[in-house]
Amino acid sequence: AAVYEINSSIEGHEGRSSVSNSGQIARHALISALQKHIEGLTERLDALNNPLLADRGTVYAELDFFFTCANSICDEEPTGISTVPGVFQATLGAISTGKNLIGKLAGNDTTGQHRDWSLAFVGWGNSGLTPEGLARTFFGILDQAAVGRSNLDIPSTPSGDRITRVYFTAQGHDIRHLLTTFLLGAIAFSQGADDYLDDDMEGKGLNVSNGEAIEGKSYTRLEHNWDEGFGYFGAARDYLSYSDEEIAGDGGRADWQGYHDSDGDGAIDLRSEYNFGHSVIAAERDSNSAAEDMTGQAFTAFYEGRKLIADNVGAQLTNAQMLELKGYRDVAVLAWEKSIAATVIHEINDTIMHMEADEYDFYAHATSWSKMKGHALAFQFNPRTPLSADDFAAIHAAMGTAPEIPGVGNLDAYKAGLLGARTVLQNAYGFAEADVADW
Repeated sequence: AAVYEINSSIEGHEGRSSVSNSGQIARHALISALQKHIEGLTERLDALNNPLLADRGTVYAELDFFFTCANSICDEEPTGISTVPGVFQATLGAISTGKNLIGKLAGNDTTGQHRDWSLAFVGWGNSGLTPEGLARTFFGILDQAAVGRSNLDIPSTPSGDRITRVYFTAQGHDIRHLLTTFLLGAIAFSQGADDYLDDDMEGKGLNVSNGEAIEGKSYTRLEHNWDEGFGYFGAARDYLSYSDEEIAGDGGRADWQGYHDSDGDGAIDLRSEYNFGHSVIAAERDSNSAAEDMTGQAFTAFYEGRKLIADNVGAQLTNAQMLELKGYRDVAVLAWEKSIAATVIHEINDTIMHMEADEYDFYAHATSWSKMKGHALAFQFNPRTPLSADDFAAIHAAMGTAPEIPGVGNLDAYKAGLLGARTVLQNAYGFAEADVADW
């Protein structure tokens, strides 16, 4: 199977790798670290190890720490990623120094984006929020819940039981997944589709030099931009050597469960031997699909595009070559987006299942709804999305900003809306009926 690893042809760097996307992997690791921090919050609150957690703003500041990473302060933070054998990079800074999430969030890295996200961001009701504003809204909800829990003011589930984990709201949000799935779309997918792989602006994306190396580096600007787009997809360099079940960590060889020590050095290099983000959900959907190969389509297009660039280092691509490269880009980004759409369909199905279950599980319902909603916000960040603006708005109108809870909401009308949204997605992305039912 093809491996995304190409040696440099730059004078003085021959034989060295020309692939570099450590900054993108660092941001994947930051999103993962943020999620793990949220997951550990309840235990810390309930143990009362830190009475400051009862103060408004303390938890907000903790979340903002991972978001802004001011003055490279996150570099010394442990990755929090556990593997066997262990990870090669023990800290976030060992992956790449000085990285944060806020700077690459849609609307904050403003040059070249296809919309003004201070005005055009939609999907969270009529809130008028920016992408950063929505992320900070979720921070605020968690902060308020933490203060309440510290003061033993704990909200209840619909059955009257106290909510067991601070990141669940009484309205049925799982803030942990709502936040992190949204960030994957608003950072990783946005940066990939609307920045590094885009071609709408001179000096950005694909419209950069392939004629000479970046000073002191083993690669050109075009090689690097393409690598950064691939990095945001999140795949290991030997992605096609895994089965779909192995990428998803759900079967296959014991030492290929989402990661593998491919170079045999006794450690997992997070920059090349670990699968992050959307590359994982692509495999999760492929493993239960009769018609789709989103993992293969995305990786092969990324690899072939990178090979085309590398084969022509030292000169700008001809018009025909650039057309070919854009074709690879279109295949890779569409497969990437389809993996998100297929996952939204999967979570629609699970949301309906939990909503109608004989034995209702509030937490499972909240988690499925939150993943559905968080992932579904991503489509707007691709300038070439096959989903029309009207269809995008209709999907989010059907989903709303909180689930309908059994015994409280109008389940029949809400289910009909979700099924309508599922049909819109099926038609937009050309999914097979059997896949849509099975996901």
